[in-house]
Amino acid sequence: MSARRSSASEQPRARLLDLWTREEAFGRPLGCVATSFTFDAEHFEEQCLARFLSIQSNPNETAKAYLIEREEKLAQCFACVLVDATHTAANRSLRWHMLPVRLPGGGILHAKLTLLVWENFIRVLIGSANLTEPAYRRNQEVMATLDFGPESNAAPELLRACIAFLHRVRGYAPGIDRTGSGPQVALADFLSSVDRRARSLPPADRDDAECALIPLVPDGDTVIQQLAARWVGPRPDRAWVLSPFFDEETRAGATAEAFAALLTVRGKRWLSFAGPGRTLPDGTVQIDAPATLKKSSHPSLQHTFAVVEQRIEIERKQEDRPLHAKSVWLERGDRALYMLGSSNFTAAGLGLHPRHNIELNLAYIIRDRASRFGKLCAQSWPHENELEDIESVQFLGGSPDSADNLDAPPLPAAFGLALFCLDKHGARLELEIGTDAPLVFEILSNEHGSLLDNQGWASSGSPHAVVLPWDTKRPPSSLEVRWHDAAKHEWSAPWIVNVADTSALPPPDELGSLSLAELIEILTSARPLHEVVLRILQRRESQKQPGTAIEVDPHKRVDTSQFLLRRMRRVAQALEGMRERMQQPVSSLDALRWRLRGPIGPVALAKRLSAEDSEGAAFMIAEVAATLRSVVWRPLGTLDKHAIGLEVSEITRSLQELAHAAPAPSGLAAYVATSFEELLS
Repeated sequence: MSARRSSASEQPRARLLDLWTREEAFGRPLGCVATSFTFDAEHFEEQCLARFLSIQSNPNETAKAYLIEREEKLAQCFACVLVDATHTAANRSLRWHMLPVRLPGGGILHAKLTLLVWENFIRVLIGSANLTEPAYRRNQEVMATLDFGPESNAAPELLRACIAFLHRVRGYAPGIDRTGSGPQVALADFLSSVDRRARSLPPADRDDAECALIPLVPDGDTVIQQLAARWVGPRPDRAWVLSPFFDEETRAGATAEAFAALLTVRGKRWLSFAGPGRTLPDGTVQIDAPATLKKSSHPSLQHTFAVVEQRIEIERKQEDRPLHAKSVWLERGDRALYMLGSSNFTAAGLGLHPRHNIELNLAYIIRDRASRFGKLCAQSWPHENELEDIESVQFLGGSPDSADNLDAPPLPAAFGLALFCLDKHGARLELEIGTDAPLVFEILSNEHGSLLDNQGWASSGSPHAVVLPWDTKRPPSSLEVRWHDAAKHEWSAPWIVNVADTSALPPPDELGSLSLAELIEILTSARPLHEVVLRILQRRESQKQPGTAIEVDPHKRVDTSQFLLRRMRRVAQALEGMRERMQQPVSSLDALRWRLRGPIGPVALAKRLSAEDSEGAAFMIAEVAATLRSVVWRPLGTLDKHAIGLEVSEITRSLQELAHAAPAPSGLAAYVATSFEELLS
């Protein structure tokens, strides 16, 4: 009997990037959704997604191979990040969606939730770490993992609650009312597929602690109200708070007083605050917290303090490790409640501010602090130094974490969904502009300069939906909007562009220029696509080099690969390779379309046959169609066989048109026509 795999939630110390790493038993990656306040697109693509998708190429060593592998794997997997509107990334791969989140009336998206879905496994990450390199590599962060799989299973209700939270968050992103296609439609479909899986999961297998989400959303209960509802029995008499940020002086006292209402009103009570700090060379201790917190709201309530050092020793080396973790520990006797997540100890983070943030925390209700799980939770609290004589400590003040603390205004809400579309109507940008747009604005792109300004928009009737033709091969990942506010100050911000149908995106140049021989080489190889294409590119480069040896042996100079029988044999092998690729599990309509219409799919093969082998093209294209019809599809997620059948029929008709356009003797043309009639019947 094999040993039980150690759950990520049972590790008090771990590398956060390891939590994204796919194990063989997880199966194929199907999709991921994440929320973040600050965001680094390069870190997300090259570190997080690379581990989730099991990308083997290194962008710093083999950039072309990495690009091809990333495009291939992302084309078959859903990915979306919801980012606070003030921290969107202007440059990224359009293979994954980015939705800016803006709260009406103020507040920020501060929650950090990641949903990772594989074929046989689902993992949820809830914590303090934004999707940035400092968060994942340097900061002191806290992260809870919820695993749903055959060997260990958290409560399915938690997974469904996370899905409901993501639905709530996406309601504050543009395009929520759009139907048919676009990032919001794709996100809703993906979340629905995960919700269906959650309904079929068995109950949780842990009995030493309960677990509950503590979300903070507009018009919802405060974090303090939810903690009070989750605590069972006599109120706690001790509380510990860990936070890198606190409110400024006066408000900090009010926040502490509101939080202290969680504690018992009888007997002695203790409330301890742990924050970032340092010890100066002269021995002076500083803590990044307001001095107001030294005064408690009641004589029987004692406030104590502890410092989490920012410079710690790791493997005998001193390293800067800024504190960014946020946690709360409530305790009475043997019982405890441990909350971790994104909420700082601020009015905006706890829901006490009228323009509070969107936050997400996870609370463990621990029945026995001495249990294995209780000790594990305690071990995840960072090392802190308790302060004995607080009168000698320098309190340096707090720093708010709300929309009040922004240096520049975000993109005005009037600029809604920006969408790139490519279909039978051509390539275009569809831009949503509301009637409350600034009086003076201009929309620009790096490729074309000025696209539209307020005068041009007004002269066309100030339409809500603006359609701009796009004649450049590559669509933009963002536009730039410049505008004037009421005080006539000029501001600028990126306007994120998403794609209506990611399968319509043009492939990398290395995949779009393959010859028939190279395409056949790819389809007949058992090696990964990026490795075969890299070998092809290297061969191309070597053939360009001057001084390439000329073959003098007359037998070797004869290219037998173009002889009819050899050519037919190679095409037959390529068709079998194409069938094997098609029969791999497919999880979404976009992934299916990329597989059918992409650079190594049946349409690409048929077009190369028409261009380079016109004499036998009609017959061989019919064979491509027959092979496609023989594929045994393995749909996953929301994709069903009916949708697959519709797509295959459409592709078959496209192949029929290509075959009929190819020159062929009358007898062969009749055979090809009959073959397609049977395939389409």
